[in-house]
Amino acid sequence: MAYEIDFIGVGDECKKDADAIVLRWKDVLGNYKIAVYDGGLQAHGEKMEQHLNRYYFAENDEKVIDYVICSHSDSDHTSGLKNILEKFEVRALYMNRPWLYVDDIWDKVRDGRITKNSLIERLKNKYPYINSLEEIAQNKEIPIYEAFQGTVIDNKLTILSPNKEFYLELLVESTKTPLINDSANIMLLKFFESVAQYVKNLIETWSSEKLRENVSTSAENEMSVVIYGEINDNFLLTGDAGIRALDKSITYSENIGKVLKDNVGFIQVPHHGGRHNISPSILNRLIGDVVEEGETTGKTAFVSVANSSDHPLQMVVNAFTRRGVRVYQTKGNIIHHHRDMPNRLGWTTLEPLGFEQKVEAWDD
Repeated sequence: MAYEIDFIGVGDECKKDADAIVLRWKDVLGNYKIAVYDGGLQAHGEKMEQHLNRYYFAENDEKVIDYVICSHSDSDHTSGLKNILEKFEVRALYMNRPWLYVDDIWDKVRDGRITKNSLIERLKNKYPYINSLEEIAQNKEIPIYEAFQGTVIDNKLTILSPNKEFYLELLVESTKTPLINDSANIMLLKFFESVAQYVKNLIETWSSEKLRENVSTSAENEMSVVIYGEINDNFLLTGDAGIRALDKSITYSENIGKVLKDNVGFIQVPHHGGRHNISPSILNRLIGDVVEEGETTGKTAFVSVANSSDHPLQMVVNAFTRRGVRVYQTKGNIIHHHRDMPNRLGWTTLEPLGFEQKVEAWDD
């Protein structure tokens, strides 16, 4: 079945890494279905609008987006979705909203001054971007659906993570949830939000990998909605998922008979190619074991990064490459993966990123 995926970059308009992805496929009748998975920042939402109008819609078409999926609450995934909801006819929005689950986490509240209503308002204030998306959707009467494990969209897209139990666990962990003052979590959040300066002074070879097993990312990143697309060579969209979410995605996929490393031909590199979201053992289960040096498996990975970004980290590029996966970066551009779709006039073939021996030192 024909399909295509576009990762949207915005040149020098934005200095921050962001994910904005649009895809479409043909159904059995030959009609297109269109989905948006994250909208990046405002500039990405505007660029995505232009791209959709140029490549996905003819002049007199109804401008319908069948499905919008918000992976998680971070602004670099959500801000641009406002433009998509406002400018197009959207038929369904898949998005998890923390304030809907106050009853589920109420027994974890440790501050007697907090009421259920005040907690709902606090959560809406802590998650302003998805709160705005909810308001737009409600004003336009766009149905909003939970995005939990096992949900199947159009018989093509299966949500692998989070399940509701894991989502609630992360909601309690999150420093955005005002249940208890946990200084350790605050320090962790500050660590992940800090801007690192990476120095390539570690040496890797094909057989010596410097990725670590015991890494972690924020609770909000682990909330990312991970999508398995069962179309043609099959694809995996990961948002900012970390090793906990990826582990649950892999396990669930195996339980339903969809072994990812054997079935996925295209994958989004999590979190712009950061090294706190993957580990060697997770990658072995996700994309396969290390191959012979220089060998490729026919698999492709895309990663969204700004033009001036120091991501993806070379250590992460090497990790995918040594497992036979070709890695391509947006670097401010729009990049395109397709199967059985017409070529686009003027578009050229992109070169994959290469394996390099010098990788970024760890900061401990």
